[in-house]
Amino acid sequence: IVYFGLTYYGVRLTAIVLLIFAGRRFVVLLLSHRSTSRLVLMQATLMAAIIGGAAASGSAVVLRITPFAVSLTFIALFALSLRGTPLIERFARLQDPELSAEKTAYCRNLTKFWVGVLAINSALLLVASLSQSEALWAILVGPVSYGMLGLVFAVEYPIRKWRFQDFDEKSLLDRFLKPVFGSKNRP
Repeated sequence: IVYFGLTYYGVRLTAIVLLIFAGRRFVVLLLSHRSTSRLVLMQATLMAAIIGGAAASGSAVVLRITPFAVSLTFIALFALSLRGTPLIERFARLQDPELSAEKTAYCRNLTKFWVGVLAINSALLLVASLSQSEALWAILVGPVSYGMLGLVFAVEYPIRKWRFQDFDEKSLLDRFLKPVFGSKNRP
């Protein structure tokens, strides 16, 4: 939306369209009956402030910095969760409430690893945001950034399956991985 908008309609109109989307998300979250996390509210508020600033100033750089700012909130979420129950452990407990000590330690270390990955991604997003080329920004923020995050997950998942030998027969991917990684001696 940002690339298309900046290319054809300019900063202010693009920012107004994005403010409508961000505002809609914010209102829906506030009116929903489920509890709204502070992170989501913080992201929506931050996005609205940055996009509003871009609309007021007419600056494409300010508008392009939004993904970087949102990425910082994810780093904060992962990093702050290390004070208590790490975020990845919370996700893991949704599938297995009785995690072993080894899996709990793995979740903590994986959360730390993701803080690092997200920091690298944020640096990439900042460089992209400060670039004068909107096409370069779109490539770095889109396929490169999401490709890097997807690659990390795609590599970590089979490693985790191999390490813990925990294959779900309902999962097509796990049924494929089990004969490849299953029954191997683990370190």
